Amino acid sequence: MKFSTLPIFFDVYILATFSLTAVNVGTFPLGESDRIVTMFARERGLHRAVAKGARKPGTKLSGKSEPLNINRMLLAKGRSLDIITQCESVETFGSLRKDLQRLSYALYYAELTQAFGQGLSEDAMRYFDRLSLSIGLMAESPREPAFLCLEFEFALLEMLGLRPELDMCVACREPLHEQNLSSFNHDLGGFLCRPCYQLMRRRASQSGESRQEPDSGHDGSMAVAESQALFDGKIVDLKRRPVVEGIEPGHENERDTQLALGNISRRREAIEGERANVFVTPVVWKQLILARTSSELLNNGLTADALLDNEHNQGKSLHSARRVMQGYIEYKAGRRFKALDLLANLPS
Repeated sequence: MKFSTLPIFFDVYILATFSLTAVNVGTFPLGESDRIVTMFARERGLHRAVAKGARKPGTKLSGKSEPLNINRMLLAKGRSLDIITQCESVETFGSLRKDLQRLSYALYYAELTQAFGQGLSEDAMRYFDRLSLSIGLMAESPREPAFLCLEFEFALLEMLGLRPELDMCVACREPLHEQNLSSFNHDLGGFLCRPCYQLMRRRASQSGESRQEPDSGHDGSMAVAESQALFDGKIVDLKRRPVVEGIEPGHENERDTQLALGNISRRREAIEGERANVFVTPVVWKQLILARTSSELLNNGLTADALLDNEHNQGKSLHSARRVMQGYIEYKAGRRFKALDLLANLPS
């Protein structure tokens, strides 16, 4: 009697695992006891995973899954969301929990990361390092929290390619100084000089009336004449490339010209909305320049303490500068950030 040997098959299901080092930037509940953690990982940028049982008191993942903690984790690949299987704390920034003001600023960093994190995936390692540094400075540095926040905002905007123009008028490209400074334009991403802002107001006030050519006595400068052309959708002096974007000097053709005209037309329509402008005093403008310089030093691994030992790095002008920057970020994000709302009720 012969027996045929039949192969026996076993269904073996092995979960694929991978490791991440990440900053927790947000959480929300899942089911009765689990928690979904939004994190920014050094290896892959913005990521979400499930922390099983994290909402049960006393569990290992309960504290480790809280926002602003930095963890080294092992995750199992899931069908929809990955699952945190092991978690080791790297930094918890315990001192932040003792200072409501500094904690609010750090949570603002986390909120910004959730909003812009998808656009930072290609620069994940650099942003993770800067975010970790900025949270650490907010927790331990004796410097003014509002200034530390400005430094971080400039770093974030630089990585996103949205860093605001502080040195030249975004319309006529003339250098800015205390005498010609006017307003910050959220849509254009920088400051307008006084003549260009007045020109913008005049064009907006016409409200569909036939446009008039500027009188020859208006400031008498070529910069203002070029600004008039920009608002009117005309091309002037292609060598001044920042005035007419989309055309490389010496390579003009009909298609490029049409693209530039369309770009200028859209820009004109945007800046005619006064909601995109906020008036800024020279003192606030200087605070922004100081914060930008300090942020650049930190990006290069240098200390910025030498810039900060002055009495001007405090007070209303600093907080006004920070509100200008937050307004610009919210304009670009198309949403409000609420983490700092609590600070309005704190004693100054």
